[in-house]
Amino acid sequence: MKMRIRRWLIMGLAMGSAVTLSQDAFAYDFKLIIVIYDHANVSTETLSGAEDTASTIFGNAGVQLVWREGFAYAAERRSLLNPAPEDPVTLVVKLQPESEAPHYGVRSVCGGIALGPNAIIFVRFFDATWIGYVVAHELGHILLGPHAHSIVGIMRRTLLPEEWTKAAQRTLGFTSSQNQQIRTWIAEKKPSLTI
Repeated sequence: MKMRIRRWLIMGLAMGSAVTLSQDAFAYDFKLIIVIYDHANVSTETLSGAEDTASTIFGNAGVQLVWREGFAYAAERRSLLNPAPEDPVTLVVKLQPESEAPHYGVRSVCGGIALGPNAIIFVRFFDATWIGYVVAHELGHILLGPHAHSIVGIMRRTLLPEEWTKAAQRTLGFTSSQNQQIRTWIAEKKPSLTI
């Protein structure tokens, strides 16, 4: 009996290690390049915090976000004689002042919109958590589709106060099925990846 228990413990530890290794490898396989343009003049510290917040949300989905400053990225590509085609997992985020929302046909209370591979965030609060969650939500629309609102999690149409509490604790994210859909979207763009 003791041998059997010991064998189960060893097998359990081995399987737990395999799952951990699989998740670590998984997080590095699925990447998105995010090119961010700051037209709202967000401070460097706030922008860095917003990027960290969005990275944590996507990290929990098994996806690594690689951030590129937009103006430098564009200048770098212009300086090349023959720039390589843009990576198919490159998405663009533009931070705009809240006053720009009507120019895009949306109400000023809207946090942002997703248009093709671009997300526009209408900066209403210069708060890293708020910006990071709105960025993650709009990136979610790019990856999950325009009608991807859900009744729970970060893709909820309007976050309730208790959800903002979860956001402050960095525990609000995508649902399991949304995590899978996001990884599938990336795998379809990068055929070398397997899910």
